[in-house]
Amino acid sequence: MARELVAGIFDAESHWRDENLARLPAIRDKERERIVLAMDELMFPFCGSGDTLLTRFAMEDAHKAYLASIGFSFGHWVWEGEEASANLFQAMVSEPERDERYRAFDALSPFAVVPYTHEVIAKYGYASEVPRLETVKRVNSKIYSTWLTGNLLGESFGKPVYSAEELSMLGHSLLAEHGSVLIKDPYGVSGKGNMLLQSKASLERVASYIRKQEGEGKTTAFVIEPFLDVECDFSCQFDIMRDGSFHLIGLQKTLNRQFAYLGSESMDAEGRGALERAGYFDVLMQAANRLYNAGYFGPVCIDSMMLKDGTLVPIVEINARKSMGFINHRLDQVLETHGKKGFFTFRSVGFKERFDYEWWLDELKRHDILYPNRQGNGILPLSSATLFAGAAEAGTAAPEGGRLHKGRLYMTVIADHLPERERYLERMRHSFESKGGKWYS
Repeated sequence: MARELVAGIFDAESHWRDENLARLPAIRDKERERIVLAMDELMFPFCGSGDTLLTRFAMEDAHKAYLASIGFSFGHWVWEGEEASANLFQAMVSEPERDERYRAFDALSPFAVVPYTHEVIAKYGYASEVPRLETVKRVNSKIYSTWLTGNLLGESFGKPVYSAEELSMLGHSLLAEHGSVLIKDPYGVSGKGNMLLQSKASLERVASYIRKQEGEGKTTAFVIEPFLDVECDFSCQFDIMRDGSFHLIGLQKTLNRQFAYLGSESMDAEGRGALERAGYFDVLMQAANRLYNAGYFGPVCIDSMMLKDGTLVPIVEINARKSMGFINHRLDQVLETHGKKGFFTFRSVGFKERFDYEWWLDELKRHDILYPNRQGNGILPLSSATLFAGAAEAGTAAPEGGRLHKGRLYMTVIADHLPERERYLERMRHSFESKGGKWYS
C-alpha cells in the first residue's frame, strides 16, 4: 500500500480568495488565526498504516500516545524549516533543497488543494493527482454554488451581486419582503464572511463600506439572500473519482450557531432514508457530475439544510475539499469497531498558564471522563496543539491586563444518550476550570 504524507491547511478559503475582492467589515483576531494554523493536527484520522502527519506545531507526546492506545497510530513530524508562512506548502516549496524525509512517501494527501500543492507534488515526485487550482477556486466559491443550485433546481435563495449599488438595491428589496438580508463573502467560512442585516441603516453602512473599496480599485462579488428559518443543518461527504464516478462517504447532522460550526454527528438510517425518499441524492449526484465536468475530482462536502416549513435545500455551500464531516466519519469508522459513535465538537477556552497535559489526561481517566471509561464511553480529546496555540512555549507568561491565553479543544463525545453527553461535557468543563482556565460555552 502506498505511503502517504498527510498535510495541509484548514483555512484554504483565505488562500483561494482574490486579494482584489472587496471585503465585509471584520475585526482581525491574530490569536484565532494561530489556532486555525494548529488545526492541521486534526487530520490524524486520515492516516493509515505507514502514513505520517506533518503539522506546523508540536503535538503533546502524551496526546499521541493516548490516540495510539485507542487505535489511531500514525507517524508524526513537525515542520522544521524556516518559520512557515500561513501556507505550509509554500514553505515546503521555498526550501532550496529537497528534504530527504519527504521523499520516503509515495503520495501527498492534502486537506485541500491550495496554492503550491501542485509544486510540492512535483518537487517530491508524488503520484498524487489533484485538480487544477483555478478549478478548485471556482467550484468552492459561493457564486458557483448559487449558480449551480439555480441551474439544477430552477431557483436559488441566493443572488450574486457585483457592485455596492446592486447590493444596496437588492438588499432593500429583501429587507422589505423578509425583514432581513444575509450577505455572504464568496469564500466565507464558519462564521467568517457572513453578515446578517436587519435594518436599512445597517445595509447602507455596509454598502458605503463596499463603495469606498470600489473607489480604491477593489472588485465586488457577494451573494445575498433572505435569512432562512432553519429546522436542521446537515452535510453530505462524497468522493468524485478520477473517472467521474460518485462514491458516497457519509452524512452528518451539523450543529451551527450564528453561522459558526459547533459540531457534527453521523446521521442515522432513518434520516438517510428520509433524504433518499425526498430525492436528495439524485440532486447531489447531478451536482457531482457538474463538478466533474467543470474539471474537479476528489473529496466534496456539500452543506444542506431543512427549513421549518419542510423545504429541503440540498445545496447551501459546496466545499470541494475534506471537512470536519470527513474527520468525524473517519473517527466513527474506528469507534464503530467497538460498537460506538461520537459527537464531534469543540470548546473555546482561556487559560493563564500552560499546564501539564499528560497529568490532565491522567486526571480525566481517574475521574471516569476519558474515553473509554468503565462504560466504554467518555470524551476523546482530539487536539493538544490547538489547546495551547495561545501559549507558544511552555512557561509563557499570561497576557497583560488579566487576559487569558486563547485556545480551542476539539473532542468527540461518546455517550448512549444526550443527557449523558451533556454530563461528560460539564465534568470536562469542571476539570479544565479547576486549573484556573475558562471554558466558553
